Amino acid sequence: MTLRDIRIAKGMRQIDLAEKLGISVRTYQRIEYGEQLPNVQVAIRLQKIFCRDIEEILKQL
Repeated sequence: MTLRDIRIAKGMRQIDLAEKLGISVRTYQRIEYGEQLPNVQVAIRLQKIFCRDIEEILKQL
């Protein structure tokens, strides 16, 4: 399951998730498309929002 799949399963748009993460939509898009890795703080926030292990989230990138 990709990061996009997880986001959609949670019923979230990119803009919604970017706001929750405290980053721009473009930065989130780069993370979701695998063009950029999230910093540690963003990875921890993703883990909390998606209730997934950080390692599992990073494997999706």
